[in-house]
Amino acid sequence: MHDGPEIKTYLYSGPLKAACEGFVQEKRAVGCLYNTEAKKLSEFSRFTLAFDFPKDTLPKEVVQAWIAKKSTDSDRNQYARFSLISQFAKYMERVGYPAYVPGRDEIGKLHRNFVPYIFSHEEIRAFFEVADTMTCPPKSGAPRRRLIMPVLFRMLYCCGLRVSEATNLLASDVDLRHGILTIRNSKFGKTRYVPMSAELTAVCAVYAETRLVGLPGADWFFAAPDGGHYDTRSIYNIFRELLWKAGISHGGKGNGPRLHDFRHTFCVHSLQRWTMRGSDPTTLLPRLTAYLGHNDFSATEQYLRMTAEAYPEVSRLMEEKYGYIIPSMEGSADENH
Repeated sequence: MHDGPEIKTYLYSGPLKAACEGFVQEKRAVGCLYNTEAKKLSEFSRFTLAFDFPKDTLPKEVVQAWIAKKSTDSDRNQYARFSLISQFAKYMERVGYPAYVPGRDEIGKLHRNFVPYIFSHEEIRAFFEVADTMTCPPKSGAPRRRLIMPVLFRMLYCCGLRVSEATNLLASDVDLRHGILTIRNSKFGKTRYVPMSAELTAVCAVYAETRLVGLPGADWFFAAPDGGHYDTRSIYNIFRELLWKAGISHGGKGNGPRLHDFRHTFCVHSLQRWTMRGSDPTTLLPRLTAYLGHNDFSATEQYLRMTAEAYPEVSRLMEEKYGYIIPSMEGSADENH
């Protein structure tokens, strides 16, 4: 079994002590680990001691002082403070406390330092054709990778998993009878259930018949030759090799394609498919948010823009049927979503 991560306790002080405790309690009640954020909120509660304001209120001047850019700040650090206080302010409003909710324009533009690579459908087909026919030299030290990698890469693309979520799967986390993956303690400390398609479930079932069985408690579904699980670097090296064989150009360090771009592509292809079928993609965003394990809708909404940029016909359908629903790409896009 997986041991759950340690839930850390932090002290809160000042006029917002009770609100901070209630906010963290609510986040954890819905499955968030919330250690990093709870620590930062503790810092915020101490920060409020320098101000004089009524208990259980969140004034504008306090919020703006907290989110103000510091000389040592990166854009991302400032945005993290903004995101936390914005969620906290909305919580306070919801439970009946007066609170100032900051607008995104109050911290300027967050410069994105990466551009997601969205695989075309043709590139996906080419990649898996190569992956399915990959071979390993008998003395390579990893004779089973030709069986493992086609399945692992399919999980990344077909389920939108983060790489670590796939490599950390135990055999008991892969329910082949019902076609469901249990993703434990992923980003934000969440555990979620991820349904697989019938086709992917069948692929996993065939692989499971010959997989390397490990020790109880460490029986990795994708076990490395030594019985441990594969590290990301090893998988990335294989990924690069398969890209080259599939004729997919790599832009060099930082430019992709990267392993995480399978996740981005899964989202874009899902939204494209729904839109082309006549569904309103905005009504399906909550499902996609839960499926991906995102903390809120804002991260998932960015994929609407990516979809429109990758497939102009989708942009046209969105505008014709649902109005201009595509959000700005400024803000919270992050390569680890």
